[in-house]
Amino acid sequence: MKIHKNVAWGIITARGGSKSIPLKNLVSICRKPLVEYTLDAAKKASSVDRIICSTDHSEIADIVKSHGAEIIDRPSHLCGDLVSSIDIMLHVVEAIEKKEGAVAEIFILFQPTSIFVTSEQIDLTVNALIDNPLANSSQTVVKVPHQFHAHNQRVMYDNGSDIAFVFQDEREKGYNKQTKPVYYTYGNLIVTRTRSLVEKGTLFGRPSIPIVIPLYCAYDLDGYEDIELAELMIKNKLV
Repeated sequence: MKIHKNVAWGIITARGGSKSIPLKNLVSICRKPLVEYTLDAAKKASSVDRIICSTDHSEIADIVKSHGAEIIDRPSHLCGDLVSSIDIMLHVVEAIEKKEGAVAEIFILFQPTSIFVTSEQIDLTVNALIDNPLANSSQTVVKVPHQFHAHNQRVMYDNGSDIAFVFQDEREKGYNKQTKPVYYTYGNLIVTRTRSLVEKGTLFGRPSIPIVIPLYCAYDLDGYEDIELAELMIKNKLV
């Protein structure tokens, strides 16, 4: 596979179907379609050399093209609920390599439901990978709030008649906030080397460089209540 060194291309995964909200990627938030937030952030990021959208929907495609980004038609077998982002990204990589004979060294996964990812975070995450040739990926992460810490998680037993800690032994070792280990969760932006994606079939190839971001930037829109909260955050200038 021929590689364009130190070049980063972004892939927006934006299908038409959605179980939680019909045509979710077109839902308007403060008079702006969901997918446009991702497009705007990607366009402002100086580290992104090319933006490609994988979609099966003509209206999404029209919006993407109006912003100067490219479209790769997503086949129907890659439009189901159980299709992974890896499958979609591999399809894009293969399509471009077949057409152009070479691909970028680095690919960025953009998910339209993560509207608070910023261009600055994109640049930090991409440049971290470019500057660390031994790393295979970089990703934004957020610190897990105390109330959601793994040591506080519980599981129900016996049809809901009993509940207990999932990690009882670990909780006993780290009971207080001060003694719990610091855990992080995904911040909704992943940057990967193409060879790691193609050869290992993973977006999170190790070593993976963490870029810590504020909690609200990792907000993921899934249901209607998420849309309503996102609008409130924007209207009240909380983001």
